Amino acid sequence: MTHRRSLLQAALAAFVAPLAHAQARHFPERPVRLVVPNPPAGPSDMLARYLSDTMAASLGQPLVIENKPGAAGLIGTAFVASSPADGYTVLVTSRSNHVVAPLVQHSTQVTPQRDLASVGLAIRAVGMFATNAKAGFSTLPQMLAYAKANPGKLFYGSAGVGATNHIAIEQFKAMSGLDATHVPYKGSGSLVTALMAGEIGLALLDFSSAQAGIKAGTIVPMVQTSARRLPSMAQVPTFVELGYRDYDPSFWVGLSVPRGTPADAIERLNAALNQALGQTEMKARAQVNGWELIGGPPRTLDDAVAADLAQLPALLRSLDLKAS
Repeated sequence: MTHRRSLLQAALAAFVAPLAHAQARHFPERPVRLVVPNPPAGPSDMLARYLSDTMAASLGQPLVIENKPGAAGLIGTAFVASSPADGYTVLVTSRSNHVVAPLVQHSTQVTPQRDLASVGLAIRAVGMFATNAKAGFSTLPQMLAYAKANPGKLFYGSAGVGATNHIAIEQFKAMSGLDATHVPYKGSGSLVTALMAGEIGLALLDFSSAQAGIKAGTIVPMVQTSARRLPSMAQVPTFVELGYRDYDPSFWVGLSVPRGTPADAIERLNAALNQALGQTEMKARAQVNGWELIGGPPRTLDDAVAADLAQLPALLRSLDLKAS
């Protein structure tokens, strides 16, 4: 009986494997869900909306965006990790939800390195320390002086506990001695609104999210994270220029899928991502938004995650961050 069962299992496996391979080879045959674990208006959401058009043309199927925010991106991340591993549910992932939030929020049920497989690294985004136009300071040295002279009165915002801009400012506080109190918001959109309204005096914003406020005169960029000044922000110094050579609050965004997704489906999605990043329109959008287009094989995202995991756990332990 045991021998017969083994033969049946082997026969079933021999039948299912070619079928699964054939299905992956014809992938996709229906719309693909592109899950953004953040509210609308942030860099991950903006990139997703660009990719939904450009990747759809390559894949021959529409990409339907679903925003699933909450818990610094872990709600959407867990949703994708528990979805069928068939390539039809793709996560727009970032350092915030993929690396930092799981390290800070110890009760999480999702471990991205275990539960997700990489499709590719899409962009690195230029960020800036920005303030409100009525804050009483407009440069980084002025802000540091203000905070020193007014202990407990400077508040900074983030996109949530464990978000990249939360960790980055806490890291800067440890380096500089800055006295600033954290105020978490539910995503980049509400963070920008709060800064424009003067609820907070400091935020680390991505280039694209800050543009409307800068143009309106309500947001003032103090320092940028790029290695060299962007032509569009030629008047704004870099952290390197101001003496913070070892400070790198970079922000990356990539795509991942549930672990176990067929390799053929991942290859198809990766090819569509690279094709989208190579288009002239995407290059123009990147220049406007302050993005560095990356692309390449799936391991490019693996390498970015590995680099963060080599540095951030010790940093987070030293900062003793706790999820609220």
